[in-house]
Amino acid sequence: MRTPFGLRQRNYYPWLFIGLAVAANAAAFSLLPTRLSPELFLSVTGAVAALVHFLYSQHNHNTERFISLFRDFNAHYDRLNNRLNALLLRDGSLLLTIEDKQLLYDYFNLCAEEYLYFKSGYIDTEVWQSWLRGMKYFASNTEIRRLWCEELESGSYYGFSLALFDAAP
Repeated sequence: MRTPFGLRQRNYYPWLFIGLAVAANAAAFSLLPTRLSPELFLSVTGAVAALVHFLYSQHNHNTERFISLFRDFNAHYDRLNNRLNALLLRDGSLLLTIEDKQLLYDYFNLCAEEYLYFKSGYIDTEVWQSWLRGMKYFASNTEIRRLWCEELESGSYYGFSLALFDAAP
């Protein structure tokens, strides 16, 4: 699994630049002749700045991708939320109709897509943990959990598993 995306990682780039610039300049000055000191210092510092700029640009690109995915997933969930909650609030035992099952299949697919993007490194860990707690809430219903287990046996949910709930805080 890739390292999860973290919105807070942007705070590390100035420190990364300073650390790499100091280390690279120290290595260059200890290994190369010192008569080229100003030019060597500028070249090494410029190369480090270019590398850190590239990494920071990648982070910004991933942040934009995250924002887009976050909005899409939340909009999809908002379309399902009221009906999912109404399903849980029914009196008596939960007997699932065909419409209920279709609603839950849509929800299961949304959860699996969110997991796919999380494990691919595009979803912030804090956001994923929050979404996972919401999934766990719906899975606490016996009938929903039973249907979810049946669906997961098909293997078509990108590796999503109810065992992920054990890791949820």
